[in-house]
Amino acid sequence: MNIFSNNQLFSSLHSVGIFVLLGFALISCNPDNGADTDEDNFDRAAMLTEVADELIIPNFKALQSNVNAMHSAVLTFNQNPTETNLLSIRTSWEAAVTDHQHCSAFGFGPAKLLLGAYAEVLGAFPVDTTQVEQNIVNDNFDLPNSFDRDVRGFYTVEYLIYGTGASDADIVAGFDQDRKDYLLLITNELKNTFDAIVSEWEGSYRAEFIASTGTSAGSSMSLYYNAFVKDYENLKNFKLELPAGLSAGQASSEPGLVEAYYSGISRSLIFEHFENCKNIWSGTTRDGDNILGFEEYLATLVGGPALVDQTQEAIAEIDTHIALLPNGELSANIDDPAVSNLRDKLQENTANFKSSLSSLLGISITFNSGDGD
Repeated sequence: MNIFSNNQLFSSLHSVGIFVLLGFALISCNPDNGADTDEDNFDRAAMLTEVADELIIPNFKALQSNVNAMHSAVLTFNQNPTETNLLSIRTSWEAAVTDHQHCSAFGFGPAKLLLGAYAEVLGAFPVDTTQVEQNIVNDNFDLPNSFDRDVRGFYTVEYLIYGTGASDADIVAGFDQDRKDYLLLITNELKNTFDAIVSEWEGSYRAEFIASTGTSAGSSMSLYYNAFVKDYENLKNFKLELPAGLSAGQASSEPGLVEAYYSGISRSLIFEHFENCKNIWSGTTRDGDNILGFEEYLATLVGGPALVDQTQEAIAEIDTHIALLPNGELSANIDDPAVSNLRDKLQENTANFKSSLSSLLGISITFNSGDGD
């Protein structure tokens, strides 16, 4: 069926032509075409400077330090595999994976690896234990050229040092040379990665990050904001929703999908992860010092103070519900109503961090998300 008659079609095309010509005229007269426009008076360069110097770089340096300590502990264990030396690896691993919660939102720039943001590569869980065991006995396994995320990183180390025996003595006894080599291979990658990330941040990338003061896609503010929101959704979706069986298509809970399944510290990592989300939003260092954050940015915008109040209330509710999570291993308590209640509170706040905040800041969401907010 023809929607337009000939006269209607000509009239419509004529109107379109006028609008196109007007559009070209406006573009040619606009000296800022293709560049960011500063529609607010907020000092984004100051915020980026404080974020780099007081939040991102110190957090990555803390992570680097504990990864290096873990690497040293692995070398010691491989030379002398005892239960005492196994516990030393565990202590440094737990410190490092806790630091990881305070860096996982910074997976851009130097932390964007070949296979994706570092947390999606080296923080992948659950581990494919069957493939890990095959890799251990495969003399030709080449980790640098492997595209598998779930056979490397923090949680593969966890599996090797926590989850392969009925007792610590059994775990130690199971470390033949192949197993030692694989543990060292994984920790080498972790060490090399975080050494490189810190080196680049302390090198040329810091100045590059601070200099990019616009809000368009690819700008530092856009990278920082989008990584923050995606990291928040990862907390909700992968650390709570999936293990609790609350995602579409799941018939029941799946306790084996929790983060840190073998060590049993999932609950504390959820707390640390959300602490960093709060720090990014409010502008707070890990030590509790105030810096410029999205909260301060919002305070300068029309409609911003109301969103600040709304978000503060939502954050307080989330803190309350995190505290209500049962003590002990999350996998053993995944069906407790406190888990689904916390997921719901995180979901309610998604619009505050995502659609509402991005709209007021003029920053587009650049990653795919199924939350609809």
